[in-house]
Amino acid sequence: MTPQTKFYLSFGRHERYGSDTPIEREDMIAAFLTGRQLKAWLPECATVYHSPLARAVETARFEALGMEIEHLLCVEALEESAPKFVVQRFINELLNYTDETVQYYHFVTHLPIVEKLGLPFLGAGEVCLLTAENKDEMLAENYKVQVIKKPEISAEIWQKLALTPESLRTLSADEIYLQIKSKYQNTTREKGFEPL
Repeated sequence: MTPQTKFYLSFGRHERYGSDTPIEREDMIAAFLTGRQLKAWLPECATVYHSPLARAVETARFEALGMEIEHLLCVEALEESAPKFVVQRFINELLNYTDETVQYYHFVTHLPIVEKLGLPFLGAGEVCLLTAENKDEMLAENYKVQVIKKPEISAEIWQKLALTPESLRTLSADEIYLQIKSKYQNTTREKGFEPL
């Protein structure tokens, strides 16, 4: 019998509302950086599940870009008004049908869902990481909880993207996505965080 490996779920709160975009333009870059962190620190993510609301869809799109995965699924059970039992049933069914090759799923949702699951408060763009010894322990809700803060956008990142906060204001979400994709596909491992 092979030893079971750790199993991870992460719940991200969507980024801040934008005035003319679903999320703030700078938060699109922050979401990408969050995805990069998750990719560097955790096993490959099988799927990014997200709420159907635009701010969650856009956050998930940029986080998935950072994680370098294209498998995103919209799930109504993650919408902020979904009852607790609907959210828990979705997660339990997902885990029950997950095979042994999968170690990690990411969810982009809203603060009310995070609260319904009994997880710590998350600011916009923050992530709650759950770590269990295996999938069965995750199902039994025997896991450790860590909050991952929203990353800062450093001068080096602005330079690498060939953008400034001022120039960013003139771009659409799709243009920002393509700019990041073309300029900043770097998958080196980040320092400073180890999942429990």
